[in-house]
Amino acid sequence: MCHFLGAGNLVRGGVTVDGDCPDFRGKARDYRRGKRRRLGAILSAELLLVLPLVAAAALSLIEFGMLMVGQQRVETAARGACRAASLPADSEDEAKSAAWQAARGALGNGRLAEACDLRLSLGRGTGDDVVAEVRVPMNAAAPDMLRVFGLSLEGRCLRARCMMRKE
Repeated sequence: MCHFLGAGNLVRGGVTVDGDCPDFRGKARDYRRGKRRRLGAILSAELLLVLPLVAAAALSLIEFGMLMVGQQRVETAARGACRAASLPADSEDEAKSAAWQAARGALGNGRLAEACDLRLSLGRGTGDDVVAEVRVPMNAAAPDMLRVFGLSLEGRCLRARCMMRKE
């Protein structure tokens, strides 16, 4: 017979265990195991709810970082193309060729340079405005990782425009 308040009783985890009752000890052990199993199930359910949010946050940081680097490169390409087109040249074709080379040099040899769209407006004489606009699709600058979450880069562009005076 088990006595709950007799001599030799132990209190473990809020459950009083009689030292003379091995059957009760086994039930307390089973109770603790069941509690652990339920805790594991709750933690795995929480993980299933939180994991997509953490993944979306991580992917957005990576993608927006890549887009920021791409935007900086596009701005550098626009400045370089505008500067090259504003320098004195023998012909308009020579100025356009120099602008293309400067833009592609700033964008590198990757997908940005291949997808580059350069629009030039050359002035006629010294002191006129020279405008260079560079457009690159966002898909060329960063992979479309957030498409799974409903945020797509399809049809969007990185743009930069620069204006200088012709020398």
